[in-house]
Amino acid sequence: MTESRGNKARERDFYLRSLADLEAEYRAAEIEREDFEELRAQYVARAAQSIKALDEPNIGKTPEKQQRLRSVSWIVGVVVVSAIAGIMLASFSGSRGSTDQVSGDIRASTRQRLFEAREAMANQELDLAIDIYDGVLLDDPADVEALTYRGWLANLSGDPVVARDFVEQAIVVDPSFADARVFASSLLLAADEPLAAYDQLLALDRIDSGPYIQQLVESQQLDQNVFNAAGAAAVALSEPILAGAAFDPQDLPVQRVVLAAEHLAANDRLDEGLALYQAMLVASQDDQEALVAFAWFLARASSGLEEGLRTAQSYLDSVIEAEPNHAEALVYRAFVHAELEEYASAQADLSTYDGLGVVRRDLDRLLAQSGLRELVDAQDA
Repeated sequence: MTESRGNKARERDFYLRSLADLEAEYRAAEIEREDFEELRAQYVARAAQSIKALDEPNIGKTPEKQQRLRSVSWIVGVVVVSAIAGIMLASFSGSRGSTDQVSGDIRASTRQRLFEAREAMANQELDLAIDIYDGVLLDDPADVEALTYRGWLANLSGDPVVARDFVEQAIVVDPSFADARVFASSLLLAADEPLAAYDQLLALDRIDSGPYIQQLVESQQLDQNVFNAAGAAAVALSEPILAGAAFDPQDLPVQRVVLAAEHLAANDRLDEGLALYQAMLVASQDDQEALVAFAWFLARASSGLEEGLRTAQSYLDSVIEAEPNHAEALVYRAFVHAELEEYASAQADLSTYDGLGVVRRDLDRLLAQSGLRELVDAQDA
């Protein structure tokens, strides 16, 4: 048994080294992109099979504490934080705020003043908007809309410290106010706190909000910018693991290491991403967040290669067996089934996910951008 595990470990190390060499050859322009991607998928799939074989006795355990993966795509952006675009002011129709709980003349008066403040902002009369929001907050210091936009106006006026104070107060008043989460993420990124900015976007993906919120995020390229900066920060935190140190989830949360692996993959450093997953699986074999993240990583890295897809599916199967309503695992397994042309199974996973009724803007966005639903539906037509 020990000899068999030793062989598997050597096999894993061989494919990881081969993957690293392959990526070095590609960066040196010694291999064409098409050949690189084909070989990379093979090396990733075989390395993953070795990793799975080493961890096989531990897969399928039910963890004491369930965790959720917040996934991001392999995207790279330029870190540029822009001011709020006109799209926000044109689309804003009045978000829910603390004034919704007030009745009578005060409610009508507050709503009218908030409308006037939005009009002033749209007309670039920022001083007037500030005066109106200050008046609203004088009457109701907990008005979430006034806190949020008074904060953003402070930022536009060149005072990001005051801006953060207002926006943080807004989040305390109402953690589900999406506008405040967007502004908080943008302010944190500008303050060189990308991991905190990333956490705000994770919270945003679990808030039911109108389409203008996504337009606002996209108008700033906020998701790409935050992913790029937070990923680099997560890689820096993960350097000891890449250097051979053992992974300890008490020192560095699984979510941060997953983010580092995603960033490495986005920059054609899949061998290092796999090394991080190997370290996580050794230390946290029954952590569902790590298992689901690794399966999704593997499914994308070995796209089109059955052996890699089957390995990814086996991880997702074990998670869903333990937790049938695991949103990420269901959506990711639907992708794997579709890649394997098992469309009825993909449809079943999507139906189960839809039946959960959870707010997961990240997963819904992934489904919309990929066209998976349309592909699966077309097979039934």
